Amino acid sequence: MDTARRLLGWLKALEATVCIIAFSAAALALVADVLGRELFGSGIFGAQRFAVWATAIAGLVGFALVTSEAGHLRPQFADKWLPRALDPWMDRIGDLLSAAICITLGIYAVGFVQSTYELGERALAIPIKIWPIQIVLPWMFFSSALRHLAFAIWPALKPAPPQETH
Repeated sequence: MDTARRLLGWLKALEATVCIIAFSAAALALVADVLGRELFGSGIFGAQRFAVWATAIAGLVGFALVTSEAGHLRPQFADKWLPRALDPWMDRIGDLLSAAICITLGIYAVGFVQSTYELGERALAIPIKIWPIQIVLPWMFFSSALRHLAFAIWPALKPAPPQETH
């Protein structure tokens, strides 16, 4: 369990770093574009599109970060259908089901990125290959699946969900 805890901690730190870099890059690109427009009468070619891609990367990696904090929204309508004593088992089943969903979506995401790569698709606004940007899709799904599997195997690794405010 200690190895899993260290691995998940390292993964969380890596993903948080990617999010910080991506959001910072988006903000810098937009600031530079606005300054270019205001000071020189012309923005920076592709800055806005770059900012959109960087923000998308941060948002998608954020999916995995939210998983690391057990922060995803979940339906609660059936919480009282079963005795509270079964909650730990239901949590494990939920994590196993979530892992299966993430693995399935990750497999489809790999196929999607692979087809984009094989077709040599490029972005419209800036003619760069798009598959390196899309690679974040399988990453987020497989990273989240790994976490859900770890939470199912070692429930002590799963953080308490954030408190809801009504």
